[in-house]
Amino acid sequence: MGVEEIDLAAPVEKAARLLSQMDIDFYDVVASYSRSISINILGRGIKEASSRVDLGIGVRVFRNKGLGVAYSQSLEDRDIEATVKRAVGFARVAQPDPYFKGLPGPSKAPEVPGLCDSEVISLTLEEATRIPKEMISAAEEVRVGAMYFGGFSASYSRAYLTVSTGVSVEAEKTAVSAYLQPVYREGDDVGSSYEFDYGISLSNINPCWIGKRAAEKAIEQFGSRKVESGSLPLILMPEASGSLFSSLLSALSGEPAAKGRTFASGLLGKHIGPETIDVMDDGTIPGAIASSTYDGEGVPKRPLKVVERGRVLTFLHNSYSAGIMNVESTGHAIRGGYGGYVGAGPSNIRVKPGDSTLDEILAETRRGILVLNASFTPNMVSGEFSTTIDEGFLIEGGEKKHPVKNLMAGGHILNLFKNIELISKEGRLFGKGHFFPIVKIGEVKLSGK
Repeated sequence: MGVEEIDLAAPVEKAARLLSQMDIDFYDVVASYSRSISINILGRGIKEASSRVDLGIGVRVFRNKGLGVAYSQSLEDRDIEATVKRAVGFARVAQPDPYFKGLPGPSKAPEVPGLCDSEVISLTLEEATRIPKEMISAAEEVRVGAMYFGGFSASYSRAYLTVSTGVSVEAEKTAVSAYLQPVYREGDDVGSSYEFDYGISLSNINPCWIGKRAAEKAIEQFGSRKVESGSLPLILMPEASGSLFSSLLSALSGEPAAKGRTFASGLLGKHIGPETIDVMDDGTIPGAIASSTYDGEGVPKRPLKVVERGRVLTFLHNSYSAGIMNVESTGHAIRGGYGGYVGAGPSNIRVKPGDSTLDEILAETRRGILVLNASFTPNMVSGEFSTTIDEGFLIEGGEKKHPVKNLMAGGHILNLFKNIELISKEGRLFGKGHFFPIVKIGEVKLSGK
């Protein structure tokens, strides 16, 4: 059966008809289809390639504020009926949740264009192998003899959602990603780095650029040395600053934030850093990786200013967390397929550029670390982080001296925001949606030699 022949609406509507005749308060039903291709690179070439198809229907039922969830990977009538009965049965015995206020009603939104690429939908496993091969070839043109790690993936998904409040939405989307990590050796010295890209369509991926940049960056890592422990400024390139801002918005999202379970739960209305920090979340950008017309509960997506002049303005809500705080959903519900889980989280994160160039930031740094690759993802409850700076350079007198190794940074993530000194005017656009600039942070505790 072809993709276009799979009818998702009919099984959802059948389940909805059955549910509408039962003694329940709210329900939602979603059916989804997805197809994915995955290719792994190991050593000198492709290690394995696989393709996966997933199809199913999920039912959520609310009765007396109790929730029942059931799903099936079959869309046959008898299986739909059994799934509905199981969900209703679970809801009848579930404990009431005092925080549950209801499900959102219908609201129309203009369609966000450019979220589906026909090339990705029709992509075969054989055709997909072209991209890993081109990445490796481009890296080999820079320098031969690397051992490679990496991969390529492509996916297509389609879903149909209906809610007892009158919501009825359809969505389809494609996504692609690719990365390559070359590892070169010269005796005991190792040069390693990686490059990546992702997006909605195949045209968003430039395998030759990925391979070339990965090799060039790997070669730059030869001659890495240890740095003395202490406190130094960090200059985060966009690949590193992205994890910093993404962690903040994740901690401002959904039930954990609303119930005081994250380090960001108490930040509403408070300043987290200098007035140069502005962060927008926008799920309506055409052709962007995290865009959609509606969120996972059928609430229209809209641009949302999250941080303005260093002050946190809002949490990112689904209907449940919005109910806890007696506010409206911000359209940030994330539905994990048909399995029943509905969480909340950011979409396209856009950090406002500053006034400095990278050269200017480096020039005014007497001594510091330029961080190319590190994950500043903290413990979501405490906010404490400890990360290895996998790729970076020692800066002395405004210039790159040598790559660093065995260097760790630690502390509290909110201290990083508090100590932001400069934000660059340039940055990197990821997946046509996320934008992260270069960020200079004041003294950060480092553990080296």
